[in-house]
Amino acid sequence: MTATPVRWGILGPGTIARDFLAGTAGSATGIVEALGTRHPDRPELAEHFPGIRVVPGYEALIADPQIDAIYVATPHVHHADWVIAAAQGGKHVLCEKPMGVSATEVEAMFAAARAAGTFLGEAFMYRFHPLAGRIAELIRSDAIGDVRMIRSSFGFAVPEAARANHRLFQPELGGGAILDLAGYPVSMAGLIAGARSGGAIPTPDTIKAVAYIGPSGVDEWTSALLRFPGGITADLSCSITVRQENVLHILGTTGRLEVDQFWFAGGKTGGTNTMRLIRPDGSREEIAVTEPRHLYSFQFETANRAIQSDAKEFPQPGLDAADSVTTARIVDRWLAEIRA
Repeated sequence: MTATPVRWGILGPGTIARDFLAGTAGSATGIVEALGTRHPDRPELAEHFPGIRVVPGYEALIADPQIDAIYVATPHVHHADWVIAAAQGGKHVLCEKPMGVSATEVEAMFAAARAAGTFLGEAFMYRFHPLAGRIAELIRSDAIGDVRMIRSSFGFAVPEAARANHRLFQPELGGGAILDLAGYPVSMAGLIAGARSGGAIPTPDTIKAVAYIGPSGVDEWTSALLRFPGGITADLSCSITVRQENVLHILGTTGRLEVDQFWFAGGKTGGTNTMRLIRPDGSREEIAVTEPRHLYSFQFETANRAIQSDAKEFPQPGLDAADSVTTARIVDRWLAEIRA
């Protein structure tokens, strides 16, 4: 493994790109050197991306010989085009979730990376935080016995006044709760269901889903019931106009595990998440996971180490190519259910 830091460029200066940048601070394995934008004269760029070289245009960023890897942070309907272009340009890529708007797109993106011999990973930041590994470890160690049921949600309410121009309410930008958020509970349920069999996300044999379609034509809130091999069921929901509890519940034969606000662990800038392990007799054990580092720093470090070691995909518990494709296929089926 080389110790040379990976040189990154950010493609698309949105809000999520600012979170990504915050997670790179102080890294010894990688550095963000450039930002690709179609509007390089915007005054807020200097504030949000201080000290970062601004490159006019996405094509120019991909062509930049001083950049090794690209973080793709555009709206997700554009992910496939820019990931494939970056791979063909010889760049390693970390793509914000969802990687594509269909499994077909995700397969094409990984095919392009394989042909180019470059790294490609999907940026589900929660998968790299130590909390995810601790949950998988508890499942594998029979802390709650055999898993029977999973309940997981990711839902928030965009303020009504902001909805008219918000990307989540624009079908042409891939709006809606499912495309933007369903990958979180789907991939989490897959992590739990597959924890004892090597960690790969298993394919559910049954998916049933319902949704409310709002005035803009996108799904505003939705729920799906999945059955995985072995009989494990998962009750999943996501929403963009309904605030949900966002508590992960894992129910087993000898207890249950509850994790509050799992997606953000102890907070974006670090902190403690205290899980609750509850026995059938009602007794409780609190399991604290404390991590002072920024939530987004873990995926950045993992991507850098993978690139430096010439790996082409994320290791567990990150999503490798097969897991990203399986997640996308499940989301495809969820969407097909509500459109039927």
